[in-house]
Amino acid sequence: MFNGFDPQVYRLYLTAFSFIIALILARMAIIEWHRNNRVTYKYLALGFGIMLIKIVAETTVSLYALWSSQTSYSIAVPLINHLLRTAGYIYIAAAFVTVKASFSSRFIRSNFIALFTLTASVCLAWYFEGAAFSFGFWGDLLFQVWNLGLLVFTVLTVSRFNLSIKRGLIIATSLLIIKHGIQVYNLFHPGEPSPFLLAVIPSLVVIYFYLMISTLHRKIISDLLASDQEKNRIREKGHQDALRALINSLEAKDIYTRGHSDRVTEYAMVIGQKLGLPEEDLAKLYYGAILHDIGKIGISEGILNNPLSLCHDDFNCIKKHPEIGATIVSSIDSLKNIGPSILYHHERYDGSGYPMGLRGKEIPLHSRIIAIADALDAMSSKRIYRIPFTEEKAIQELIAGAGTQFDPELVKVLMDAFNIKQSSTGSAVSRSA
Repeated sequence: MFNGFDPQVYRLYLTAFSFIIALILARMAIIEWHRNNRVTYKYLALGFGIMLIKIVAETTVSLYALWSSQTSYSIAVPLINHLLRTAGYIYIAAAFVTVKASFSSRFIRSNFIALFTLTASVCLAWYFEGAAFSFGFWGDLLFQVWNLGLLVFTVLTVSRFNLSIKRGLIIATSLLIIKHGIQVYNLFHPGEPSPFLLAVIPSLVVIYFYLMISTLHRKIISDLLASDQEKNRIREKGHQDALRALINSLEAKDIYTRGHSDRVTEYAMVIGQKLGLPEEDLAKLYYGAILHDIGKIGISEGILNNPLSLCHDDFNCIKKHPEIGATIVSSIDSLKNIGPSILYHHERYDGSGYPMGLRGKEIPLHSRIIAIADALDAMSSKRIYRIPFTEEKAIQELIAGAGTQFDPELVKVLMDAFNIKQSSTGSAVSRSA
């Protein structure tokens, strides 16, 4: 099965592939580090960056050995290889212990002090003993056990936290634990390793990088979606606050319409939900209903609060409020699409309304809904010039206006929503149980 298998060439191919994937990983971590300034991505960027340097060094040595047909390496090569790998693992492990910044700093500092101490000891021994010094079994074993400890620590740390990517991180890191476990096994069983193990070890590194890319990609996408949702929530709250400020300004002028906009919105949403309108349409209906009278902010308080019958000129002034309201909301980018709802909410089904004299289905659906909700609350509310209608009387007026002032189908929808039955004479009767 392994006849003609050249482990050195195979290892070179996989190392080159690992370089490409590790480069993508490091780039992802750097982008996220700069985007949200999280120390987790800072340490991941440093860890993967160091592993990139290791891969470049390892590839350079492998190419030299392949082209020169030499397989003997100086003591510096395995030492540098171990140093870079261990430094990379230190930062990757530290990336997941950042819940306590002081602990992660101590973790990095203590590991690097040990790493530099060990490196200095090896260099001194090499300097004084020269060719007689061999890094050998104990040096390899020390670094392999150290690397295993860092990887196991990473798995244990990740498993303690409620991370959305916990499973992916544990699986990926476990592959490196298996890799170093195989290398420790080979140390205790000297001799020519099997071609199978020579193929498995670099393959595990490639799979590790691939799983880390997949895992971090899911995390980044999840973070972006969460960030967008938070921005939308803040934007929506800003809209709500701005709308409430506008409505409060209007109601401060017109003392007899306090709470009117809220009640009209409730009635309109009942009709909209009963019709089964999609969420986007319900949102537009909500904003159209809550702001349907906002144009009255441009009408003088003397006209709005006049207890007597309005003269012709004053009534014509009042009739301008739909156009004023539509102009106000059309100047706000996020509310432009509700302008028609406001502009046409005083149109009548028979075409005798204002400002355009639209009739029937020419009137936008939202405007027809708001017209019914507006009339129902206006009839049910106290005015300085009349006492409020009873609920039954208000419903009777809606029924009487169905087909002339109001869309008859929508009046029926409202009655169905309120469980109100209509008698054979067309009058409303009490709600059914």
